[in-house]
Amino acid sequence: MRGRTHTLVGWTLAWLLACLGWPMPTVAQPTAEIAVEQENEAPATREELLRRRRQRKAEALEPYVVTPAEARVQVFERMNFPANIFQRGWRQFVPAIGGMPSGSGLVGGLGYHNGLDNEAFEFDASARISTRLFTSYDAAVRFPAARRDTPVRGRVTFRNSDYRELRFFGLGGDTHSRDRSTYQLRERAVDGGVGADVGRFVNVDVHGGWLRAEADEGFFGPSLEELFDPAGVPGFETTTDYLHYGATVELDLRDTTVPEAGVVLRGEVAQYDDRDLNRFDFNRVAAEVQVHVPLGVRSRLLALRARTSRSIADSGGEVPFYLMETLGGGSTIRGFREFRFRDARTLLLSAEYRWELWTYLDFALFADAGKVFSESSEFDLHDLETAVGFGLRGHGPGGTVIRFDLARSRESIKVHIGGGPSF
Repeated sequence: MRGRTHTLVGWTLAWLLACLGWPMPTVAQPTAEIAVEQENEAPATREELLRRRRQRKAEALEPYVVTPAEARVQVFERMNFPANIFQRGWRQFVPAIGGMPSGSGLVGGLGYHNGLDNEAFEFDASARISTRLFTSYDAAVRFPAARRDTPVRGRVTFRNSDYRELRFFGLGGDTHSRDRSTYQLRERAVDGGVGADVGRFVNVDVHGGWLRAEADEGFFGPSLEELFDPAGVPGFETTTDYLHYGATVELDLRDTTVPEAGVVLRGEVAQYDDRDLNRFDFNRVAAEVQVHVPLGVRSRLLALRARTSRSIADSGGEVPFYLMETLGGGSTIRGFREFRFRDARTLLLSAEYRWELWTYLDFALFADAGKVFSESSEFDLHDLETAVGFGLRGHGPGGTVIRFDLARSRESIKVHIGGGPSF
């Protein structure tokens, strides 16, 4: 009864106050009810609309849950597996993959690297053997730049190799794949060089050395002399000592924030002097341009390359066939066999569309074109041999560790497995 009396008194007082002109008292609503009413009302301004959207998004956020598969990948990345295996190794011993001419088959071996923490010099040595019984032993001493203000580097390398089954299809661009023959090439070499950065964009490298090359009959399949006249193949069945020297100048205009974006221009000159027969003196000039264009994001890239070379013998001399540049194989026109085309002059064009699948793995689509020729008047885009394909590249701390390419040409479908980048 008391509650109903209080209510009646309250309404009577309110009616009297209203008659006297006093405002009616309002009853406070709970904050949550006010917020709901305001949310149901249409926003008066765009600012209010954006505020409501941010509030609803914040209320709906949930912490990200890492899946078991992602957790395993993160653990693998924290292990830094490529750097530990291919750079640091075990007690400075590291696996050696690749490093032989295309066509050698799968290549493996053991390497030794000393000097990761030494600013004065680095020493490398390796022994490799392939599934086709190619062998190679090499060692190198490198002297990194002592100081930033004197960016001069030096190196001395030693190499002893025996390639038992290198392929030869004849000289010129009109050869046939059915004329495949083999020859053996044994080389011993001592080389030295000095490189320096001239300013920010220019690198100069001067090099020279001694080379003994012996080209002889092959071990497997028809040997070279069985299908070709040795008199028409300069350097076959000879052992020749060379002194060689030359220089490379590179103009690197790549963006340092995105290392693969930009342009690289490279020029090479070399002179070979025959110290035994005075028959194989020649010089080589080569030029190359590479253009790397990022497509929106760093993980997608269009890479272009154009290269040409010319080897010219001194008066009365010849260019030995085993020192001519060739086309075909894993680093040139990938749809053809290694060393498929060979002559004194070459032209090569390549394009690759690459994108990153994972931190250590890239995928690529590519197209190659090129030709060999003997006369300067044939330097044009006519009669080019072409190939297309795709590939995978596995990366380590120093760049591409292993590369798989599948390519198709008018002659065949080829699979190439090797180390190092395509270009």
